[in-house]
Amino acid sequence: MIVGIFSSTEESVISKFRERGLEVKTIIRSNDNCEEIKRLNPDVIICRNRDNIEQFVHDSPNLKFIFIVEVGLEKLPFNELIKHNIRIANTSGISADIMSNYVMACVLEHAAHLEEDFSNKQKHHWKRYQNTDSLLEKTLLIVGAGRTGQAIARKAKAFGMKTIGVVSHKRHIDFVDEVGTLEDLNNYLAVSNYIVCALPLTSVTLHLFNKDRFCRMRRDSVFINISRGALVKEGDLLDSVNKGLFAKAYLDVFETEPLPENHAFWTNPNIIVTPHQSGRLEKHLEKAVELFFPNYAAFQNGAKMPNEVNLEQGY
Repeated sequence: MIVGIFSSTEESVISKFRERGLEVKTIIRSNDNCEEIKRLNPDVIICRNRDNIEQFVHDSPNLKFIFIVEVGLEKLPFNELIKHNIRIANTSGISADIMSNYVMACVLEHAAHLEEDFSNKQKHHWKRYQNTDSLLEKTLLIVGAGRTGQAIARKAKAFGMKTIGVVSHKRHIDFVDEVGTLEDLNNYLAVSNYIVCALPLTSVTLHLFNKDRFCRMRRDSVFINISRGALVKEGDLLDSVNKGLFAKAYLDVFETEPLPENHAFWTNPNIIVTPHQSGRLEKHLEKAVELFFPNYAAFQNGAKMPNEVNLEQGY
């Protein structure tokens, strides 16, 4: 049995299963889902990272596969999943295009000084000889050069930028001029004009960007975080920006969301705040379900799934 836990039972989503001859029991997401899951004892669950997956595992002896309809995985009970031999796939890459658009929008906004222009417009101030900076030969560092990182690199190359990618294991990546690992990060920070954080959140990457990292960045560099807020030690970032250790930060994710009204990020002129929008894809659930089918087919055949999660590594 396949059980899908959705925010709503949209016909456009359910029809996708019917078209493929699959029956799915749909449940509206609520705090009472655990009892219903226990009663149904499914083989496959389609849900979100934030659902009570640990309880589902304990209550569902038939459970063998969970499909997560989002990219983030940090709330999964990895040890329990390994113990019960349950395979996981997610929607990694589903928002790569729009997230790469967001990153390039930040890069272009900074290069064209559009925020300053907007501020001057409010003041009716005509700034003489305003510059638009060239991106040609500027260095873009992508820390976490997975599917989204590669999409960012492809678009950056169209502007003539040099691209550097940081991954767990060195390999060839299209559109990336140089590939390194986290061991190389400090050296890369010192030569990069734009730094994009696109890593998954794990015990290794928690607070990866801290005072020590910000101290190594160029004073004219720009930091962009589109992944998870806890990758950044927020107090260190604020202090570093205030001291001029780097020029500007574009933050789409935060340790506490929504960002508290009294948070210092709101009023800091060198920190741009956006409401976790970079990966918010139109018709997300419909597109996520489309990814379920090739992964489910691979699961049934005992093959590696296209979006299979490495439970040992946590991503």
